[in-house]
Amino acid sequence: MIVRIQFICFIAAILTINTCVHTLPSEDAIPMRMSISTFEEWQQHTSEIKNMIITSDQKIDVEFDLLGDGALLLEKVEKEQHFLHSDRFEPKGRWESKWLKANYKPGTITLSLDLLAYGRQVDLTQGWIKFDGNPVLSGGNTLLPLNEKNISEETLVLPEPGGVPQDQSIVRGTGPYEGKWLLFFNHTPNKWPYEYYWSVAIADSLAPLTRGENPFYIPEDHWPLFGPIDNHAPNDWVYVDGSYYAPDENYNGDSHMWVSHDLFTWENIGRISGINGSDPGIIHDGEHFYLFNEAESAINYNRLDSTLTNVTQGETVLEVGGHTGDADVAFFNNHWHMLFDDGPHLHYNIGWARTKPSQFPGGWNIHRKIYGPHNPEQGQVWDDDTDEGNRFGTGDADMALEGTTLYMFTERPVGAAYRELHEVLNFDDIQAEIRLHIDFDGDGEVDDILTQEIRSGGKQSYEYEMIESVNSIKLEVVFKGFTEQSPLLRSLEMWSDRKQGNV
Repeated sequence: MIVRIQFICFIAAILTINTCVHTLPSEDAIPMRMSISTFEEWQQHTSEIKNMIITSDQKIDVEFDLLGDGALLLEKVEKEQHFLHSDRFEPKGRWESKWLKANYKPGTITLSLDLLAYGRQVDLTQGWIKFDGNPVLSGGNTLLPLNEKNISEETLVLPEPGGVPQDQSIVRGTGPYEGKWLLFFNHTPNKWPYEYYWSVAIADSLAPLTRGENPFYIPEDHWPLFGPIDNHAPNDWVYVDGSYYAPDENYNGDSHMWVSHDLFTWENIGRISGINGSDPGIIHDGEHFYLFNEAESAINYNRLDSTLTNVTQGETVLEVGGHTGDADVAFFNNHWHMLFDDGPHLHYNIGWARTKPSQFPGGWNIHRKIYGPHNPEQGQVWDDDTDEGNRFGTGDADMALEGTTLYMFTERPVGAAYRELHEVLNFDDIQAEIRLHIDFDGDGEVDDILTQEIRSGGKQSYEYEMIESVNSIKLEVVFKGFTEQSPLLRSLEMWSDRKQGNV
Protein backbone atom coordinates (compact mmCIF):
# COMPACT_ATOMS: atom_id res chain seq x y z
CA MET A 1 0.00 0.00 0.00
CA ILE A 2 1.36 3.40 -0.94
CA VAL A 3 1.04 5.99 1.81
CA ARG A 4 -0.01 9.30 0.34
CA ILE A 5 -0.18 11.28 3.59
CA GLN A 6 2.48 13.83 4.43
CA PHE A 7 1.88 14.17 8.20
CA ILE A 8 -0.79 14.28 10.90
CA CYS A 9 -1.29 16.92 13.59
CA PHE A 10 -3.22 16.20 16.82
CA ILE A 11 -5.05 19.11 18.44
CA ALA A 12 -6.52 18.73 21.93
CA ALA A 13 -9.53 20.78 22.98
CA ILE A 14 -7.64 22.52 25.77
CA LEU A 15 -4.80 23.68 23.52
CA THR A 16 -4.57 26.58 21.11
CA ILE A 17 -5.30 25.28 17.60
CA ASN A 18 -2.24 25.31 15.37
CA THR A 19 -2.65 24.88 11.64
CA CYS A 20 -0.51 22.56 9.56
CA VAL A 21 1.34 24.11 6.64
CA HIS A 22 0.01 22.77 3.35
CA THR A 23 -0.19 23.50 -0.32
CA LEU A 24 -3.02 25.84 -1.24
CA PRO A 25 -5.65 23.81 -3.16
CA SER A 26 -6.41 24.82 -6.70
CA GLU A 27 -9.35 27.10 -7.47
CA ASP A 28 -11.47 24.25 -8.85
CA ALA A 29 -11.23 22.20 -5.65
CA ILE A 30 -14.61 21.57 -4.01
CA PRO A 31 -14.68 22.02 -0.20
CA MET A 32 -15.92 18.91 1.61
CA ARG A 33 -18.00 19.00 4.81
CA MET A 34 -19.77 16.40 6.97
CA SER A 35 -21.40 17.42 10.23
CA ILE A 36 -23.13 14.92 12.54
CA SER A 37 -24.74 16.10 15.76
CA THR A 38 -28.38 14.98 15.55
CA PHE A 39 -30.12 11.63 15.35
CA GLU A 40 -31.21 12.28 11.77
CA GLU A 41 -27.67 13.19 10.69
CA TRP A 42 -26.28 10.00 12.24
CA GLN A 43 -28.84 7.97 10.31
CA GLN A 44 -28.14 9.86 7.09
CA HIS A 45 -24.40 9.18 7.20
CA THR A 46 -24.41 5.64 8.65
CA SER A 47 -23.33 2.78 6.38
CA GLU A 48 -22.61 -0.06 8.80
CA ILE A 49 -22.96 -0.63 12.50
CA LYS A 50 -22.17 -3.49 14.91
CA ASN A 51 -22.92 -3.70 18.64
CA MET A 52 -23.49 0.03 18.73
CA ILE A 53 -26.57 2.21 18.76
CA ILE A 54 -27.44 5.62 17.43
CA THR A 55 -29.78 7.18 19.94
CA SER A 56 -31.93 10.26 19.95
CA ASP A 57 -32.07 12.48 23.02
CA GLN A 58 -33.17 10.17 25.82
CA LYS A 59 -36.52 11.13 27.32
CA ILE A 60 -35.68 9.48 30.61
CA ASP A 61 -38.03 11.60 32.74
CA VAL A 62 -35.50 12.03 35.53
CA GLU A 63 -34.22 15.52 34.86
CA PHE A 64 -30.90 14.96 33.10
CA ASP A 65 -28.17 12.77 31.69
CA LEU A 66 -25.10 13.10 29.47
CA LEU A 67 -26.45 11.25 26.42
CA GLY A 68 -27.64 14.07 24.21
CA ASP A 69 -29.15 13.90 20.74
CA GLY A 70 -27.57 11.64 18.15
CA ALA A 71 -25.05 10.05 20.51
CA LEU A 72 -23.14 6.98 19.37
CA LEU A 73 -22.28 4.40 22.03
CA LEU A 74 -21.92 0.70 22.69
CA GLU A 75 -25.07 -1.42 22.78
CA LYS A 76 -26.43 -2.49 26.13
CA VAL A 77 -26.14 -6.23 26.83
CA GLU A 78 -29.78 -6.25 27.93
CA LYS A 79 -31.00 -4.69 24.68
CA GLU A 80 -34.62 -4.50 25.80
CA GLN A 81 -33.72 -2.60 28.96
CA HIS A 82 -33.79 1.16 29.25
CA PHE A 83 -30.63 3.00 30.34
CA LEU A 84 -32.30 3.51 33.72
CA HIS A 85 -32.36 -0.25 34.36
CA SER A 86 -29.25 -1.72 32.76
CA ASP A 87 -25.54 -1.55 33.64
CA ARG A 88 -23.47 -3.53 31.16
CA PHE A 89 -22.37 -2.66 27.64
CA GLU A 90 -21.21 -4.93 24.84
CA PRO A 91 -17.40 -5.26 25.03
CA LYS A 92 -16.75 -3.92 21.52
CA GLY A 93 -18.44 -2.28 18.57
CA ARG A 94 -17.90 -0.25 15.44
CA TRP A 95 -19.60 2.38 13.29
CA GLU A 96 -18.82 3.23 9.68
CA SER A 97 -20.03 6.15 7.60
CA LYS A 98 -21.01 6.16 3.98
CA TRP A 99 -18.49 7.33 1.40
CA LEU A 100 -18.28 11.11 1.32
CA LYS A 101 -17.46 12.55 -2.07
CA ALA A 102 -14.41 14.75 -1.67
CA ASN A 103 -13.26 15.60 -5.21
CA TYR A 104 -10.50 17.41 -3.37
CA LYS A 105 -7.10 18.60 -4.54
CA PRO A 106 -4.06 18.35 -2.23
CA GLY A 107 -4.58 20.14 1.08
CA THR A 108 -5.76 19.75 4.68
CA ILE A 109 -8.68 17.72 6.01
CA THR A 110 -9.83 18.44 9.58
CA LEU A 111 -11.70 16.04 11.83
CA SER A 112 -13.42 17.37 14.97
CA LEU A 113 -15.30 15.37 17.61
CA ASP A 114 -16.81 15.57 21.08
CA LEU A 115 -16.27 12.40 23.13
CA LEU A 116 -17.17 11.37 26.69
CA ALA A 117 -16.66 8.27 28.82
CA TYR A 118 -20.29 7.44 29.57
CA GLY A 119 -20.86 5.37 32.70
CA ARG A 120 -17.47 6.04 34.30
CA GLN A 121 -17.96 6.43 38.04
CA VAL A 122 -17.69 9.96 39.42
CA ASP A 123 -16.57 10.83 42.94
CA LEU A 124 -18.77 13.58 44.40
CA THR A 125 -16.97 13.60 47.74
CA GLN A 126 -14.47 16.13 46.39
CA GLY A 127 -14.25 19.09 44.04
CA TRP A 128 -17.23 21.25 45.00
CA ILE A 129 -16.86 25.01 44.55
CA LYS A 130 -19.37 27.35 46.17
CA PHE A 131 -20.95 30.10 44.11
CA ASP A 132 -19.04 33.10 45.39
CA GLY A 133 -22.16 35.29 45.25
CA ASN A 134 -24.10 33.08 47.68
CA PRO A 135 -26.91 33.03 48.50
CA VAL A 136 -28.68 32.84 45.15
CA LEU A 137 -32.14 33.59 46.63
CA SER A 138 -32.99 35.12 49.99
CA GLY A 139 -35.77 36.82 51.88
CA GLY A 140 -36.75 37.53 55.47
CA ASN A 141 -39.10 36.23 58.16
CA THR A 142 -38.93 35.16 61.80
CA LEU A 143 -36.96 32.03 60.91
CA LEU A 144 -34.08 33.93 59.28
CA PRO A 145 -34.05 37.74 59.45
CA LEU A 146 -32.89 39.37 56.25
CA ASN A 147 -29.66 41.24 56.89
CA GLU A 148 -26.23 41.86 55.46
CA LYS A 149 -24.97 38.51 56.74
CA ASN A 150 -27.16 36.45 54.46
CA ILE A 151 -27.26 38.47 51.25
CA SER A 152 -24.62 39.54 48.73
CA GLU A 153 -24.52 41.79 45.67
CA GLU A 154 -25.55 38.78 43.57
CA THR A 155 -28.44 37.69 45.80
CA LEU A 156 -31.93 37.78 44.31
CA VAL A 157 -34.11 39.11 47.15
CA LEU A 158 -37.69 37.85 47.00
CA PRO A 159 -40.44 40.43 46.43
CA GLU A 160 -43.55 40.51 48.59
CA PRO A 161 -44.87 38.16 49.80
CA GLY A 162 -41.35 37.25 50.81
CA GLY A 163 -40.01 34.82 53.33
CA VAL A 164 -36.96 32.63 53.25
CA PRO A 165 -36.89 30.26 50.24
CA GLN A 166 -36.54 26.61 51.20
CA ASP A 167 -37.29 23.06 49.99
CA GLN A 168 -36.03 24.04 46.56
CA SER A 169 -36.00 21.77 43.51
CA ILE A 170 -34.28 22.47 40.16
CA VAL A 171 -36.15 21.21 37.08
CA ARG A 172 -35.68 21.59 33.32
CA GLY A 173 -38.45 23.72 31.78
CA THR A 174 -40.78 22.76 28.97
CA GLY A 175 -43.32 24.51 26.73
CA PRO A 176 -42.73 28.27 26.97
CA TYR A 177 -39.81 27.50 29.33
CA GLU A 178 -38.10 24.99 27.02
CA GLY A 179 -34.34 25.01 27.60
CA LYS A 180 -34.61 27.07 30.79
CA TRP A 181 -34.12 26.04 34.40
CA LEU A 182 -36.99 26.28 36.89
CA LEU A 183 -35.98 26.62 40.54
CA PHE A 184 -39.08 25.76 42.59
CA PHE A 185 -39.24 26.61 46.29
CA ASN A 186 -41.70 27.37 49.07
CA HIS A 187 -41.65 30.35 51.41
CA THR A 188 -43.73 31.71 54.27
CA PRO A 189 -43.70 35.48 54.94
CA ASN A 190 -45.68 35.40 58.18
CA LYS A 191 -45.18 32.32 60.30
CA TRP A 192 -43.67 28.87 60.17
CA PRO A 193 -44.66 26.15 59.42
CA TYR A 194 -47.94 27.48 58.03
CA GLU A 195 -49.21 29.75 55.26
CA TYR A 196 -46.78 28.46 52.64
CA TYR A 197 -46.51 29.95 49.19
CA TRP A 198 -44.98 27.98 46.30
CA SER A 199 -42.95 29.93 43.77
CA VAL A 200 -40.39 29.62 41.00
CA ALA A 201 -37.28 31.48 39.83
CA ILE A 202 -36.03 31.05 36.26
CA ALA A 203 -32.58 30.92 34.66
CA ASP A 204 -31.71 30.67 30.97
CA SER A 205 -28.47 28.87 31.89
CA LEU A 206 -26.62 27.86 35.05
CA ALA A 207 -23.17 28.55 33.60
CA PRO A 208 -23.00 32.15 34.94
CA LEU A 209 -22.79 30.69 38.46
CA THR A 210 -19.27 29.48 37.64
CA ARG A 211 -18.36 33.09 36.78
CA GLY A 212 -19.77 34.51 40.03
CA GLU A 213 -22.94 35.79 38.35
CA ASN A 214 -26.51 35.04 39.41
CA PRO A 215 -28.61 33.96 36.39
CA PHE A 216 -31.99 33.69 38.18
CA TYR A 217 -34.92 36.07 37.91
CA ILE A 218 -38.50 36.11 39.19
CA PRO A 219 -41.25 35.83 36.52
CA GLU A 220 -43.29 38.98 37.14
CA ASP A 221 -46.47 37.51 35.65
CA HIS A 222 -46.53 34.59 38.12
CA TRP A 223 -45.48 35.66 41.59
CA PRO A 224 -46.20 33.94 43.81
CA LEU A 225 -46.83 30.77 41.84
CA PHE A 226 -49.33 29.21 44.23
CA GLY A 227 -50.60 29.62 47.81
CA PRO A 228 -50.88 30.26 50.63
CA ILE A 229 -51.37 26.63 51.64
CA ASP A 230 -51.61 25.83 55.35
CA ASN A 231 -49.33 22.97 56.34
CA HIS A 232 -48.89 21.76 52.73
CA ALA A 233 -45.44 22.55 51.39
CA PRO A 234 -43.76 20.43 48.69
CA ASN A 235 -40.30 19.07 49.37
CA ASP A 236 -39.60 18.13 45.73
CA TRP A 237 -40.89 18.72 42.21
CA VAL A 238 -40.49 16.58 39.09
CA TYR A 239 -41.66 16.86 35.47
CA VAL A 240 -42.84 13.69 33.70
CA ASP A 241 -44.76 13.25 30.42
CA GLY A 242 -46.29 16.70 30.28
CA SER A 243 -47.10 17.24 33.97
CA TYR A 244 -45.40 18.53 37.11
CA TYR A 245 -45.70 16.48 40.31
CA ALA A 246 -45.02 17.65 43.87
CA PRO A 247 -45.57 15.56 47.03
CA ASP A 248 -45.87 17.74 50.13
CA GLU A 249 -43.88 17.20 53.31
CA ASN A 250 -46.64 16.70 55.86
CA TYR A 251 -45.81 14.56 58.85
CA ASN A 252 -47.45 11.50 60.45
CA GLY A 253 -48.06 9.81 57.09
CA ASP A 254 -50.24 12.65 55.87
CA SER A 255 -48.44 13.69 52.68
CA HIS A 256 -50.46 14.56 49.59
CA MET A 257 -49.68 14.48 45.88
CA TRP A 258 -50.10 17.65 43.83
CA VAL A 259 -50.14 17.82 40.04
CA SER A 260 -50.09 20.62 37.48
CA HIS A 261 -50.37 20.45 33.70
CA ASP A 262 -49.55 24.11 33.09
CA LEU A 263 -47.15 24.89 35.98
CA PHE A 264 -49.51 27.49 37.46
CA THR A 265 -52.71 25.59 38.37
CA TRP A 266 -52.12 22.92 41.02
CA GLU A 267 -54.51 20.18 42.11
CA ASN A 268 -54.32 18.12 45.28
CA ILE A 269 -55.13 14.64 43.91
CA GLY A 270 -55.22 13.06 47.37
CA ARG A 271 -53.46 11.77 50.45
CA ILE A 272 -50.71 9.23 49.80
CA SER A 273 -51.88 6.11 51.59
CA GLY A 274 -49.18 3.96 53.19
CA ILE A 275 -46.32 6.45 52.94
CA ASN A 276 -43.44 5.44 55.19
CA GLY A 277 -41.79 8.65 56.37
CA SER A 278 -41.99 12.37 55.57
CA ASP A 279 -40.29 15.04 53.42
CA PRO A 280 -40.54 12.88 50.31
CA GLY A 281 -38.23 13.32 47.35
CA ILE A 282 -39.86 12.16 44.11
CA ILE A 283 -38.38 10.43 41.06
CA HIS A 284 -39.61 8.48 38.02
CA ASP A 285 -37.60 5.57 36.59
CA GLY A 286 -39.38 5.35 33.24
CA GLU A 287 -42.02 2.99 34.67
CA HIS A 288 -42.90 3.95 38.24
CA PHE A 289 -42.92 6.94 40.59
CA TYR A 290 -40.84 6.54 43.75
CA LEU A 291 -40.72 8.56 46.94
CA PHE A 292 -37.57 8.67 49.07
CA ASN A 293 -38.66 9.68 52.56
CA GLU A 294 -37.13 10.95 55.77
CA ALA A 295 -37.37 8.35 58.57
CA GLU A 296 -35.38 9.81 61.46
CA SER A 297 -31.91 8.28 60.92
CA ALA A 298 -32.75 6.52 57.64
CA ILE A 299 -34.10 7.03 54.14
CA ASN A 300 -37.08 4.90 53.10
CA TYR A 301 -38.40 4.41 49.60
CA ASN A 302 -42.02 3.96 48.51
CA ARG A 303 -43.14 2.91 45.04
CA LEU A 304 -46.50 4.39 44.05
CA ASP A 305 -49.30 2.83 42.05
CA SER A 306 -50.79 4.44 38.92
CA THR A 307 -53.02 6.75 41.00
CA LEU A 308 -49.91 8.20 42.74
CA THR A 309 -51.85 8.09 46.00
CA ASN A 310 -51.15 4.52 47.15
CA VAL A 311 -47.85 2.90 48.16
CA THR A 312 -47.40 -0.56 46.63
CA GLN A 313 -43.87 -1.34 47.82
CA GLY A 314 -41.32 0.09 50.20
CA GLU A 315 -38.47 -0.46 52.60
CA THR A 316 -35.44 1.25 54.16
CA VAL A 317 -32.68 1.78 51.60
CA LEU A 318 -30.20 3.97 53.50
CA GLU A 319 -29.17 3.80 57.17
CA VAL A 320 -27.47 7.17 57.66
CA GLY A 321 -27.31 7.45 61.45
CA GLY A 322 -28.34 10.68 63.20
CA HIS A 323 -30.86 12.98 61.59
CA THR A 324 -31.33 12.71 57.84
CA GLY A 325 -33.90 13.45 55.16
CA ASP A 326 -34.70 15.75 52.22
CA ALA A 327 -33.48 13.20 49.68
CA ASP A 328 -32.94 14.29 46.08
CA VAL A 329 -32.49 11.49 43.55
CA ALA A 330 -31.37 11.83 39.93
CA PHE A 331 -29.99 9.66 37.14
CA PHE A 332 -26.95 10.65 35.12
CA ASN A 333 -23.88 8.98 33.62
CA ASN A 334 -25.53 5.56 33.93
CA HIS A 335 -25.82 5.74 37.73
CA TRP A 336 -28.49 6.82 40.20
CA HIS A 337 -27.31 9.49 42.66
CA MET A 338 -28.88 10.67 45.92
CA LEU A 339 -28.08 13.75 48.00
CA PHE A 340 -29.50 13.92 51.54
CA ASP A 341 -29.30 15.88 54.77
CA ASP A 342 -26.58 14.55 57.03
CA GLY A 343 -26.76 16.15 60.47
CA PRO A 344 -29.17 17.66 63.01
CA HIS A 345 -31.62 20.44 62.19
CA LEU A 346 -29.93 23.79 61.54
CA HIS A 347 -26.49 22.10 61.54
CA TYR A 348 -26.72 20.32 58.21
CA ASN A 349 -24.10 18.71 56.05
CA ILE A 350 -24.81 17.01 52.74
CA GLY A 351 -24.37 13.26 52.22
CA TRP A 352 -24.21 11.40 48.91
CA ALA A 353 -25.07 7.87 47.80
CA ARG A 354 -24.84 6.08 44.46
CA THR A 355 -26.28 2.87 43.02
CA LYS A 356 -26.27 0.96 39.74
CA PRO A 357 -29.37 0.91 37.52
CA SER A 358 -29.79 -2.86 38.03
CA GLN A 359 -29.92 -2.37 41.82
CA PHE A 360 -32.27 0.64 41.98
CA PRO A 361 -34.10 1.53 44.20
CA GLY A 362 -31.69 -0.27 46.56
CA GLY A 363 -27.97 -1.02 46.58
CA TRP A 364 -26.84 2.45 47.64
CA ASN A 365 -23.17 3.09 48.42
CA ILE A 366 -23.15 5.84 51.04
CA HIS A 367 -20.63 8.67 51.57
CA ARG A 368 -21.11 10.87 54.65
CA LYS A 369 -20.76 14.66 54.90
CA ILE A 370 -19.35 15.46 51.47
CA TYR A 371 -20.29 19.15 51.68
CA GLY A 372 -21.25 21.68 54.31
CA PRO A 373 -20.29 24.28 56.89
CA HIS A 374 -17.70 22.06 58.55
CA ASN A 375 -15.59 22.60 55.42
CA PRO A 376 -14.97 26.35 55.88
CA GLU A 377 -12.45 26.44 53.03
CA GLN A 378 -15.37 25.84 50.67
CA GLY A 379 -17.25 29.02 51.55
CA GLN A 380 -17.55 32.41 53.18
CA VAL A 381 -17.08 32.98 56.91
CA TRP A 382 -20.80 33.36 57.53
CA ASP A 383 -21.37 29.84 56.14
CA ASP A 384 -19.68 28.34 59.19
CA ASP A 385 -21.62 26.45 61.83
CA THR A 386 -22.39 28.18 65.15
CA ASP A 387 -24.03 27.07 68.38
CA GLU A 388 -27.31 28.49 67.09
CA GLY A 389 -26.95 26.86 63.69
CA ASN A 390 -25.82 27.77 60.20
CA ARG A 391 -26.48 31.37 59.23
CA PHE A 392 -26.45 30.03 55.72
CA GLY A 393 -28.05 26.59 55.52
CA THR A 394 -26.68 23.57 53.71
CA GLY A 395 -29.70 21.28 53.76
CA ASP A 396 -32.10 19.84 51.18
CA ALA A 397 -29.56 19.61 48.34
CA ASP A 398 -30.79 19.33 44.75
CA MET A 399 -28.79 18.56 41.59
CA ALA A 400 -28.78 19.86 38.03
CA LEU A 401 -26.49 18.99 35.14
CA GLU A 402 -25.60 21.38 32.31
CA GLY A 403 -22.92 20.28 29.88
CA THR A 404 -20.41 18.40 32.01
CA THR A 405 -20.88 20.66 35.06
CA LEU A 406 -22.95 19.38 37.99
CA TYR A 407 -24.70 22.03 40.11
CA MET A 408 -25.94 21.71 43.70
CA PHE A 409 -28.57 23.95 45.32
CA THR A 410 -29.02 24.02 49.08
CA GLU A 411 -31.38 25.76 51.51
CA ARG A 412 -31.93 28.24 53.78
CA PRO A 413 -31.74 30.59 52.07
CA VAL A 414 -31.00 29.01 48.66
CA GLY A 415 -27.33 28.78 47.73
CA ALA A 416 -25.42 27.06 44.93
CA ALA A 417 -22.21 25.14 44.32
CA TYR A 418 -20.81 23.38 41.28
CA ARG A 419 -18.39 20.66 40.28
CA GLU A 420 -16.84 19.77 36.93
CA LEU A 421 -17.34 16.10 36.03
CA HIS A 422 -13.77 15.71 34.86
CA GLU A 423 -14.08 11.92 35.21
CA VAL A 424 -16.16 11.68 32.02
CA LEU A 425 -13.18 13.04 30.08
CA ASN A 426 -10.83 10.36 31.40
CA PHE A 427 -9.89 7.85 28.68
CA ASP A 428 -6.85 6.34 30.45
CA ASP A 429 -8.14 2.77 30.19
CA ILE A 430 -10.51 3.14 27.24
CA GLN A 431 -9.68 1.75 23.82
CA ALA A 432 -11.11 3.90 21.05
CA GLU A 433 -9.89 4.95 17.63
CA ILE A 434 -10.95 6.84 14.52
CA ARG A 435 -10.06 5.50 11.07
CA LEU A 436 -10.16 7.48 7.82
CA HIS A 437 -10.70 5.29 4.76
CA ILE A 438 -9.43 7.06 1.63
CA ASP A 439 -10.23 6.37 -2.00
CA PHE A 440 -7.81 8.33 -4.17
CA ASP A 441 -8.87 7.18 -7.65
CA GLY A 442 -12.65 6.86 -7.28
CA ASP A 443 -12.92 3.09 -7.87
CA GLY A 444 -14.86 2.53 -4.64
CA GLU A 445 -11.96 0.67 -3.00
CA VAL A 446 -9.95 1.72 0.06
CA ASP A 447 -6.48 2.87 -1.00
CA ASP A 448 -5.26 3.96 2.42
CA ILE A 449 -6.38 3.96 6.07
CA LEU A 450 -5.31 6.56 8.62
CA THR A 451 -5.73 5.47 12.25
CA GLN A 452 -5.94 7.92 15.14
CA GLU A 453 -5.99 6.58 18.70
CA ILE A 454 -8.25 8.53 21.06
CA ARG A 455 -6.43 9.31 24.30
CA SER A 456 -8.81 11.75 26.01
CA GLY A 457 -12.41 12.92 26.11
CA GLY A 458 -13.88 16.32 25.38
CA LYS A 459 -13.84 18.41 22.22
CA GLN A 460 -10.80 17.77 20.07
CA SER A 461 -9.58 18.10 16.48
CA TYR A 462 -7.16 16.32 14.16
CA GLU A 463 -5.61 17.46 10.88
CA TYR A 464 -4.53 15.34 7.92
CA GLU A 465 -2.34 16.73 5.13
CA MET A 466 -3.17 15.21 1.73
CA ILE A 467 -0.39 15.49 -0.88
CA GLU A 468 -2.52 13.89 -3.61
CA SER A 469 -6.07 14.45 -4.82
CA VAL A 470 -8.74 12.56 -2.89
CA ASN A 471 -11.91 11.24 -4.54
CA SER A 472 -13.84 9.93 -1.51
CA ILE A 473 -13.48 9.49 2.25
CA LYS A 474 -15.39 7.51 4.86
CA LEU A 475 -14.98 7.33 8.65
CA GLU A 476 -14.85 4.32 10.94
CA VAL A 477 -15.14 4.51 14.74
CA VAL A 478 -13.99 1.46 16.73
CA PHE A 479 -14.50 0.91 20.47
CA LYS A 480 -13.52 -2.20 22.44
CA GLY A 481 -12.84 -3.58 25.89
CA PHE A 482 -15.75 -2.24 27.99
CA THR A 483 -18.28 -3.55 30.47
CA GLU A 484 -19.85 -0.85 32.65
CA GLN A 485 -18.83 2.20 30.61
CA SER A 486 -18.80 3.22 26.98
CA PRO A 487 -17.25 5.90 24.81
CA LEU A 488 -19.98 8.39 23.94
CA LEU A 489 -19.48 10.27 20.69
CA ARG A 490 -21.84 13.24 20.87
CA SER A 491 -20.82 15.03 17.68
CA LEU A 492 -18.49 14.52 14.74
CA GLU A 493 -17.46 16.89 11.96
CA MET A 494 -15.06 16.58 9.01
CA TRP A 495 -14.23 19.25 6.48
CA SER A 496 -11.71 20.55 4.00
CA ASP A 497 -10.91 24.23 3.72
CA ARG A 498 -9.69 26.02 0.60
CA LYS A 499 -8.20 28.88 2.60
CA GLN A 500 -4.61 28.22 3.52
CA GLY A 501 -3.99 28.13 7.27
CA ASN A 502 -7.66 28.52 8.21
CA VAL A 503 -8.99 25.82 10.50
